[in-house]
Parts: sequence; C-alpha cells; structure tokens
Amino acid sequence: MPPSAPAAARALPEPGAGPRADPLVQDSLERALPSDLAPADEAQLTALGRVVWMAELTGTGRSKWPGYFPGSPSVAVYSQARIQALIARRDNSHQADAVVHLVWAGADPAGTFLDGRTATLRFTRQAGAWTPVR
Repeated sequence: MPPSAPAAARALPEPGAGPRADPLVQDSLERALPSDLAPADEAQLTALGRVVWMAELTGTGRSKWPGYFPGSPSVAVYSQARIQALIARRDNSHQADAVVHLVWAGADPAGTFLDGRTATLRFTRQAGAWTPVR
C-alpha cells in the first residue's frame, strides 16, 4: 500500500469546484503563511477584510471607509461574489501594520465567473481601530 501524501502536498481543488472546496482553499492559505498575529487581531482583521473586500466588489458599504473609497461610485461591479478563504498577517514589507490575503470567486461585469481570484488588503491601526489603506 503506497504511503499517503504529506499534508503539504495536498492538491488544491479543481477550478469551478464551488463552495464545497472553500475549506481546502482556506487550509492551503493557512499552511502557506503561518499565523504571526494575536488571535484577536487576526479575527478582527479577517472579519474587516471580508467586509471591505465585498464593498470593493459590489459597491455596497463603501461609504464606511471614505478614505479608502474616495469618490467611488457605489455601483455593483461583480455578482455572485463570495470569499473562499482569507488570513491576516503582519505586513513587514509595506507601510501598513497588517495585510489580509484572500481568495475569492465572482462573476465580472461581462458575466464570466471565476473562482481562485486573489487579493491583498492592507490595514493600519489608528486610534486603536484597524483601518484599510491603499
């Protein structure tokens, strides 16, 4: 009987696998970049990252961050959008304090649906609260 594949060698789901594959994507993202933030900060940042990214994709909620979305029209750009996986980590290579890496799926304005799209959001801590920065 052949040995089982090591955890690090697990394959990502095939494109188009849908929401049932999202836990595999989440696991892969977590294994690729080990946690380096306090659990409370990571929880706050991933929750905030989810909301900010959905505002980016759909236009809904952009008014909460006028500095991040200056003069942006609140129009829906993507449809069928969902976050497949996301993590928050320290941002050692930019001016921000933390970065949220995420994988998402959605249909672009032309109607082409793709999963496995990636994005990065940066955050800084201002007056004790996390704020998205471009």
